[in-house]
Amino acid sequence: MIDISILIFAIISSLMFCGGKKKKASGGNPSIKSTKDATTSKKTDKEAANTKKEEEKKKSEKKEKSKKEEVEKKKEEEQKKSEKKKEEEKKEKEKSKKEEVEKKKEEEKKKDEDKKESDKKKEEEKKEEDEKKKEESKKESKKEKKEKKEEKEEEKKEEEKKEDDKKEDEKKEEEKKEDKKEEEKKEEKKEEEKKEEEKKDEKKELAPHVSIEGGNTLEFVASANEQKKIVLKNRHDKTIMYKIKISNNNVYTVNPVFGTIEPGKNGEIVVTHKTAPAKEDKLVIQNSVFTGNEQDLAKTFKAIKLTGGQLTVKIIAK
Repeated sequence: MIDISILIFAIISSLMFCGGKKKKASGGNPSIKSTKDATTSKKTDKEAANTKKEEEKKKSEKKEKSKKEEVEKKKEEEQKKSEKKKEEEKKEKEKSKKEEVEKKKEEEKKKDEDKKESDKKKEEEKKEEDEKKKEESKKESKKEKKEKKEEKEEEKKEEEKKEDDKKEDEKKEEEKKEDKKEEEKKEEKKEEEKKEEEKKDEKKELAPHVSIEGGNTLEFVASANEQKKIVLKNRHDKTIMYKIKISNNNVYTVNPVFGTIEPGKNGEIVVTHKTAPAKEDKLVIQNSVFTGNEQDLAKTFKAIKLTGGQLTVKIIAK
């Protein structure tokens, strides 16, 4: 602003200086001179006015320019300030972020250290616990060994006792076996004596209480179905019971199988032959003095000893 004012002042001074020289130079005819001076004065005033206008215009333009420059400068300064502020804020943020990162790292480091310390402490506590357990285990082991030893001794004593009891039982069992053998020998001896007596009785050959009328042989035609009768006579003074047994039940049937005959009376037995190849068989008649129930002769014959000798009938199929 100061430079422009000085410039305008220098221009005005220069113009005024030039006008004074022209006046001195024309100093001949006063009227001409005055006319010229008036013209010159008018011209100079006009020029001065124009110059002033021009200067004012320039001054105004310079002011506008200066204002614009100031505005631009202010904008630039503000922009620079804004950028600087942004840059500072950015740096501050980065710094803050960096500090946070560092802080986090420090915290993590501290956490790791605390964790390591805690783990170390736990490890030491665990070691102490393990040592205690080992000590207790050793004590328990000694106690268990002692108890096991005592148990083994007890088991050994028990085994020895069992062994003694077993030997005693075996001895008793052997004695029982010996006694049993003796009893069996006695029983066998009795059985042999009984058999001997039975043999002696068999040798005596009991006489039959019945007789067969018409002979001791029956003949059949092998290729035919036939029936024949056997007549039994009671020769005893008591009622006699009989049982019939036959060697071939597939070819022959007998009716009745069991029966009784009063003293001096006869009894009939029907023998039926079925068609079969020629063969020789036999029929046996067991007899004894009647005892028990007539309706249950089969049981009676199983239970009693026969009093009459048996008879045999020869059966021939031709």
